[in-house]
Amino acid sequence: MISIEIEILGKKYRFKSDEPKKLKEYADNLNDLLKEVTEEYNLIDGRDILSLAGMRLTEKVLLISKENEELRQKIAELSDILSNFLAEASD
Repeated sequence: MISIEIEILGKKYRFKSDEPKKLKEYADNLNDLLKEVTEEYNLIDGRDILSLAGMRLTEKVLLISKENEELRQKIAELSDILSNFLAEASD
């Protein structure tokens, strides 16, 4: 494991990771979101910042989950159509 220092909203944290580049990317993404929320709502309180950022992340996760489920359903429908087509073609 590799030790890595990450800064989020001006505070430094130390982590150990097998994938430090990926961890740095995640931290940078989180830091960007927290700064965005801080500036957009002119917030100072860390709990407020984290709450709003958490709501945004939750919204994204739920939207992506819904989109994935819709895609799974479409894939299943297309798979059925293809199976029926192949079955008819082999008759």
